[in-house]
Amino acid sequence: MALRIGIDLDGVLADMSAALDDHATRLFGPAPSTPAPEPAADAEPSVAPGPETDKPPLQLKRRLTERQHRLLWRHVRRIDGFWEQLDETEAGIVARLAKLASTRRWEIIFLTKRPATAGLTSQVQSQRWLAAKGFELPSVYVVTGSRGLIAAALSLDVVVDDRPENCIDIATDSKARVIAVVRPTEPPPMFLKSTGIDVAASGDEWLKRLVELDESLNEQPGPMERLMRKFGLQRAATS
Repeated sequence: MALRIGIDLDGVLADMSAALDDHATRLFGPAPSTPAPEPAADAEPSVAPGPETDKPPLQLKRRLTERQHRLLWRHVRRIDGFWEQLDETEAGIVARLAKLASTRRWEIIFLTKRPATAGLTSQVQSQRWLAAKGFELPSVYVVTGSRGLIAAALSLDVVVDDRPENCIDIATDSKARVIAVVRPTEPPPMFLKSTGIDVAASGDEWLKRLVELDESLNEQPGPMERLMRKFGLQRAATS
């Protein structure tokens, strides 16, 4: 049976944070040597990142004010084909995934909450980006709700994601195994390990975990074999 895998795009395969850092520098100049002060309690309300993107600006190397957050995303949404311009998190990671998926006959769906930008839809831009990086005919689903419920509805076996809250959601609301991608520069939240979620620090690690999971599932006996074992029967030898 083919392994059914859900893979997040930004932070796992695509380096959106680096692109946002670059555009923030173009808009606001080089990052200051000292972090910007935290906004005052009476400052204008924070803009929730959810409707804008599935990766909050807090993952940038520099701290932005709420006004800068809005200006940055307004700028990004006006860029024609922004999602096709991103680099990979690790050179060649998409092609490596594609090769494994083809060899091991995996069924993969890519998940993202990317907002619309100028040009093609975020879904089509994501498909074109994946194809350009070596993954032919990718299936991309633009998420609008709970990733856990989506994983359950699609009967996914495993999901790879870099957002701790998504990982908890998937582990709670579905039967899918979860691999949380936490880069070496970001200490993994303690609650991830306490929930039994697997943590990987690189593409090498999470690809290896997928192969190991695939092999372990293939080694498990099917329904007929379990029934025969229950009654002490053996399959007839084939000539």
